[in-house]
Amino acid sequence: MKAVKTHVGRCDTCGEPAAYAQLLSGGRTFRFCEQHVPPLVKRQAEATAAREEQKK
Repeated sequence: MKAVKTHVGRCDTCGEPAAYAQLLSGGRTFRFCEQHVPPLVKRQAEATAAREEQKK
């Protein structure tokens, strides 16, 4: 599983603009808004964003 911050798509739960995406094997994707994001997905997405900033 990989989690990233995004601005593309809508939350699968409520339809609000998505802030986070959970990428699973087989091309499956779940999108979450700020309100519905699970804590583990948010933590992993924040860590991924921080790593990307360090590379720049």
